[in-house]
Amino acid sequence: MKYPTLAILIFGSALFVATGCGEQKAEQQQVRKNVQYVSGPDEVTYRRIGKEVIDTVQATLKMNLVKAMQEGGPVNAVNFCNTKAMELTDVYSEKYSTEVRRVSDRNRNPQNAPNEFEAAVIEDFKSMLASGEAILPKVAIDADGKKHFYAPIYTGGVCLTCHGDPKNMQPELVSVLDSLYPNDKARGYAVDELRGIWSVKFKNS
Repeated sequence: MKYPTLAILIFGSALFVATGCGEQKAEQQQVRKNVQYVSGPDEVTYRRIGKEVIDTVQATLKMNLVKAMQEGGPVNAVNFCNTKAMELTDVYSEKYSTEVRRVSDRNRNPQNAPNEFEAAVIEDFKSMLASGEAILPKVAIDADGKKHFYAPIYTGGVCLTCHGDPKNMQPELVSVLDSLYPNDKARGYAVDELRGIWSVKFKNS
């Protein structure tokens, strides 16, 4: 797999852009919903790294989820998400020196609840959708100067199997969801609805 090597090369470029030249123009920033977004060279660099990270994590999760679905149907897929999904995400967090999270204001697993900063991004993305703006991945900077990459998560057709209208779900699946996630808020979605965001914090930024 070439991902780690490519990520290291890109990350090295990010460090050069951030620290290598005293004549480099300061990064431009835009504040929306209390979120300080970054534009310019840093945005280009960290969007590229962030996209590679989430593409890799998403592909791995999807491959394992499809396998679980094929082997035991939706109930088995839910059990995979409950026991293995966050473990796989943590593996890639360590590999890329990041903190990778999938968060939502309508989360299923309480561990996927957004922090204050992530919640502000979600609200910002929703406002953009409501006003007809296209949601593109964003790079932001926190109070400690760390860069963060955020990208929307939309509900695909297959997602409705476990995240759609409970009336259309298998009774056994509903029972398992109720048992594993008594405070589940991640049902009732429609196709292409904003379901949450990818959140990637660059520890070395």
